[in-house]
Amino acid sequence: MITTILWLTQMAIASPEAPVETPPAIKDRNFNMSTGIRYRQLFIPDGLIDNWFYDEDTEGANPFKRPSISAYVVGLEYRFKPRPMNWTLYVEYMGSGLGAGYWDDVDQGINPDHEDGDWVRPDNFSGWFTGGDYTHEFAITPSDKSVWLNLLLGGGLGIGFIQGDLAFWHPGSNAVEDTECYPTAPAYIRKDHCAPDGVKTVPRVVPMIDISLGLEINFADRATIRFDGGIHDMFYYGTSIGAIF
Repeated sequence: MITTILWLTQMAIASPEAPVETPPAIKDRNFNMSTGIRYRQLFIPDGLIDNWFYDEDTEGANPFKRPSISAYVVGLEYRFKPRPMNWTLYVEYMGSGLGAGYWDDVDQGINPDHEDGDWVRPDNFSGWFTGGDYTHEFAITPSDKSVWLNLLLGGGLGIGFIQGDLAFWHPGSNAVEDTECYPTAPAYIRKDHCAPDGVKTVPRVVPMIDISLGLEINFADRATIRFDGGIHDMFYYGTSIGAIF
């Protein structure tokens, strides 16, 4: 009996101690960061443009559909997120959705002249922009769940560079210089037979003004999907997908 007790004691002394598990490291910060991609569709409502230019449905106007003013944006964004604040830096490419067409400005007289408009053709018209936004986060559903919903409201400023040109044809009677190419024809005829009269003056550096309202789906602080709308120099709606780290 004594021999057995001594043997068990010796075995216990000789046995190595069980390894102590190290707890997982905890992030020593009170903020998140994310990177993502964004897509936006920009536009100006036709009803607003009607205040300055006739369209084909105007009584007496020429049967040319006025081009719609629109664009699309594809970009990258970085967000610094000390909740409930969201600071965003972005860089983006803006492609023009503007097509060639007839622009007949609204006349103030009793008998408008629908032959005095210009034909305008975009040539590689686009832009590059960068800027920063601030949005404030309002939780709609509890954030202690694996998926929750936030309301985002904010705005910001940016700057952009415009590239490309807007070539134009005047009616022959209003040509910039005396012309022998269909000198009495309207612009919508001259554009098929004559070289452009010039290019419109377009500022190459333009500001970007942002006002946004959006809904964001947060997946356990690992990823987000955002749907937003507002003003991005034009009216816009769009979406963004981001990864949080």
